[in-house]
Amino acid sequence: MYKFKRQLAIIFLIAFIPSARAEIKSVKETMDGIVDRLYENLSEEELFSLTDEKIQSFITPEERKSLATQHVKFEVNVPVVVSVMHHKDQPVLPFWLKEAGFEKTDMTVVNDEDWVYEVWQKKFEPGPVNLGINGFDKHRQHYFVTVGALNEGDDLEITNLFPSQFSTEWMHEGAFVYHDWDSLLLKEVPRELFGHRLLTTIRGRAREAHLIGGFRKTRYPSSETPDQILLTWSDDPKTTQTVQWRTSTQLDNGVVQFKKKGDAEYREVEADTKLIENRLLENDPLCHHYTAVMRDLEPDTTYVYRVGHPGKPIWSEESEFTTAPDKPKPFTFVTFGDTHNRDIWGEMVKVIEDRHPDISFFTIAGDLVDTGQYRDDWDRFFHCAGPLGTRIPLVPTIGNHEVIDGMGVEMYVDQFALPENGPKTVQCERAFSIEYSNLKFVSLDSTLPVLDQADWLEEQVEDSDADWKFTMFHFPPYNYEDPYPEIRNLWGYIFDKHHVDISLEGHTHYYMRSHPMFRDRPRDKPEQGTIHVISIPIENRPREIPPNNYAAVQFAGIPVYQYFEIDGKNLSYKVYDIDGNVLDEFDIVK
Repeated sequence: MYKFKRQLAIIFLIAFIPSARAEIKSVKETMDGIVDRLYENLSEEELFSLTDEKIQSFITPEERKSLATQHVKFEVNVPVVVSVMHHKDQPVLPFWLKEAGFEKTDMTVVNDEDWVYEVWQKKFEPGPVNLGINGFDKHRQHYFVTVGALNEGDDLEITNLFPSQFSTEWMHEGAFVYHDWDSLLLKEVPRELFGHRLLTTIRGRAREAHLIGGFRKTRYPSSETPDQILLTWSDDPKTTQTVQWRTSTQLDNGVVQFKKKGDAEYREVEADTKLIENRLLENDPLCHHYTAVMRDLEPDTTYVYRVGHPGKPIWSEESEFTTAPDKPKPFTFVTFGDTHNRDIWGEMVKVIEDRHPDISFFTIAGDLVDTGQYRDDWDRFFHCAGPLGTRIPLVPTIGNHEVIDGMGVEMYVDQFALPENGPKTVQCERAFSIEYSNLKFVSLDSTLPVLDQADWLEEQVEDSDADWKFTMFHFPPYNYEDPYPEIRNLWGYIFDKHHVDISLEGHTHYYMRSHPMFRDRPRDKPEQGTIHVISIPIENRPREIPPNNYAAVQFAGIPVYQYFEIDGKNLSYKVYDIDGNVLDEFDIVK
């Protein structure tokens, strides 16, 4: 499973600002220029059928030099041998590797997944070392590099390393390579490479020059008509409501108009506008995304709103929402596991609108989409959310597919306005808490270091006098594939100490409800421990799940969602399939 133990500030297409003496462009600048020219000179059919040969015949010598030298850079103070570990199954060898003088050796490196890497080597004198892109094909097993002194006794120093945010490690069996999967370890390393400096990376860097199969089309391109209208919370649900939407770049300066239901006059709030860019989205590479917060609302009150652009004028249809109560009162909500922008989730959303029209909010425990940096995936997700999202707030959390291959969560953060009350040790909106009626709800980012969120998590549950305490995060600590010991030990200790009632989780693509867990052992009564729930609302393969001591109910092969009803100190829980069959249920009375 993918675990992120090191917090990284990583963005897709990592930018490099050249030094004053360097005139050669960065990979990002070069790729931007190439993409512009591809759009200008090639047909849609040609864009979607690019080959390595075609790309290399298209790029200029200056662009070729940039792509061959600006991907990994560093300087050494002594003579060295540089080893490039290239995944043997990549269809096309990076064009620069032989040209730069690297020679293939008989050595190989193997990791826990039995990925085999060929070792290519070249000797360098003291000075700069410049290496090129992984290829144009998005091959996910990005190459990695080691550096070793040629002369025994030389004290090797590696300086001016780019990218600078990745650590260097000692090369040995048991070393990790990829920060986005640092539990994936090397199991076979040639003795000749032991003790060399290993330059770690992320698999997402393979996408920096991705062109082959990279151009895509969205089913749902933007237009001047506001769409993807979705309610979220970025502040107190009793007195605020956040709304987001998008249009084409032909419009900006969006506003939301709102009023209490029954009132005559609208109030108006200007929206913040962000440009969402996905250069390889052939039919809609740019759109505008808007976020507005309606404030000074009255608790437990229904409001009418519309979003739009008064200069045209263009307005959405009116929709309604109801603020949270200022005193505890009965309410219901629905929760999902991984939605992965699948159409079946959209079908389930429509069923929920009819079956549970009065829910107060809905949640998703990570992996909202397949690829968090592909805007067409988000377009499909928002389309599936449909009318439900225009009147019922969504509370999401981050999964590994939002940060797939270590590429960062910028598109997720740009498209969701969430509370900025999370731990100071992590990026805003990646972890947060919300209070609704008598429920304290804490969303955590399990793709980030668990320890960095532990103190904040304890503050949230310790300081709350809410009757019910829920958490939500993606990686489940109780499942038959990976135990996630850090989550069990650190967050689990806090759950035990301050009694978190229920934890909502995903990732493993089957349903599981645990017994109440306390000190890593099942208990008999809900008040004795935390109930962990894994869910999946999309297609998942039927399979036999091994028996274990923590699971009260578990099954695979059936898309489901969870329905909670809270009335004071009474909680009712039901699990439904799309046809309305109840597959699991329990009640808690405090």
